[in-house]
Amino acid sequence: MTRRAFFVIGMHRSGTSAVAAALRLGRSQPGAAIAALPQDGAEAGFDPAAAVMRLNVRLLQMAGGRWDRIPLWLRWDDFSPVDFGAWCAETFAEVAGRVWDEAFAGTEDDVVCSDPRLALTLPMWSHVASSRGFSPRVLLVHRAPGPIMASLSRHHGLSYPQSADLLADYWAQMLCRAPEEARVIGWERFCADPVATMEGLGLPPGSPDALRRFVRPLPQAASLGVIPPPFMPKFLRDCDALLSSAHGAAVPQEATSLAGPCLQQRGDQKQLTGRTYLLAKPGNVATFNVITRRQRTVVLHCHIFKNAGSSVDALLKRNFGKRWTETEFPGRGGFSNADLTNSFIRTFDQYDAVSTHTGDWWLGHDDAALSVRPIVFLRHPILRIRSAYAFERKQEADTLGAKLAKQHDFSDYVKARLDIPGDLAFRDFQARRFAAFDDRNYTDVRSAAFRALERLPFVGLVDDFAGAAKRMEIYLKQDFPSFEAFDVRANATDASNASLSDKLERTLAELSDDVRERVLMENAVDLALYEAAGHKYPAS
Repeated sequence: MTRRAFFVIGMHRSGTSAVAAALRLGRSQPGAAIAALPQDGAEAGFDPAAAVMRLNVRLLQMAGGRWDRIPLWLRWDDFSPVDFGAWCAETFAEVAGRVWDEAFAGTEDDVVCSDPRLALTLPMWSHVASSRGFSPRVLLVHRAPGPIMASLSRHHGLSYPQSADLLADYWAQMLCRAPEEARVIGWERFCADPVATMEGLGLPPGSPDALRRFVRPLPQAASLGVIPPPFMPKFLRDCDALLSSAHGAAVPQEATSLAGPCLQQRGDQKQLTGRTYLLAKPGNVATFNVITRRQRTVVLHCHIFKNAGSSVDALLKRNFGKRWTETEFPGRGGFSNADLTNSFIRTFDQYDAVSTHTGDWWLGHDDAALSVRPIVFLRHPILRIRSAYAFERKQEADTLGAKLAKQHDFSDYVKARLDIPGDLAFRDFQARRFAAFDDRNYTDVRSAAFRALERLPFVGLVDDFAGAAKRMEIYLKQDFPSFEAFDVRANATDASNASLSDKLERTLAELSDDVRERVLMENAVDLALYEAAGHKYPAS
């Protein structure tokens, strides 16, 4: 006989956990004793499939979301919308399979999984269940919007607009993903007669009396506020009317047809308000800790090319050892890829320190689960360009920059780079990297970069590396008490003891008049940012 995998889906505070517990009461799946049902549909009973929920939580967190914040997911390569459930299935199917096997090892009975986040990840779990020989069964738990919003306000402090916004997200997602054979369970009617509900679904309870004792009738909702119909979004009003009359039946086609346009409309709203999140191209992730450390703190070194980054990496590697790694991310014409960096850090939680030349960071990605300690160094932009030229002249690489450096003197090399459309390496490059710290979608480089300079907890200056290293030690010891700075100078292209002014005078003299004027103009924001940083962090 084919075992069934019941997926119980619904909005938070809708009673999904209680419905799942009732299903287990009639199945032979192991679980702890079940207490009486809370009156507002809160969590009830012990869920032996909690590992499924934990992975859902991790996936949502890794992709820039939370249970109460669902972004519009977009592909990094072309900014087109992403089906998050399908993306999870392509990326984490192997991990989900291991979680499933561990959660349900040793049982030969039906299994029950309940989690509102299944509205987002159902394609992945349905595939996993089917591949293990289970027959997926989907049950959608419906509860009237008013009581849901009241419970969200009572337990989570959500306002009416926040609750309505979130409810529209979950209902649209679950309706779009519901298979044809999915059935609706009305929460109020389930509470009124749980035995008849189970029997109507062809799932007779093993102990009707025990189920009746478990599920108590709902009291009169005298404490509910009144929401005039015009203030309730039409999508919620229409779906509520359709789902309320579908108790025990298939999901009404009319409700499903409303979900697609709603998701499109929701996506447009999120793009306007910046509630988007970029996902990398899907690819199998085999190593993934489902239970991550709480309140992780991670050092992120945003290694700006030729800004003493190799020396900083040497410090981090010495202090963190195997808990340090370096990685790179794809770029798109200066657009911030901070979301990709965030996903990497949250996915690979074995690392306490990460270095990257190409990864941006947005200070708004920090939350209760993750605190990032960014490290970034600034350098006089003209001296940085000169250092890049010296490095690329000697490096054995087939890159365009290395070819140009070997073919030209410094002045012609700079001109050739500035002549390349879209080449931002010598156009306020440092300011652009700084701007990404302040805003994922900045419009003015200067204002965003200067705001980042004020907000960043640490900025080092290459010209005062020893002093910056000492500041870095104080900065990181708050979270990593054993961190120590030491004297290091790695991959330096100018080991002379000449003063900053002498180096700058010598470098500018190598440029022709027109190239000098042009490069100074193209790096006006970098120059101003460097000057401001020097005032904020005077040399020790």
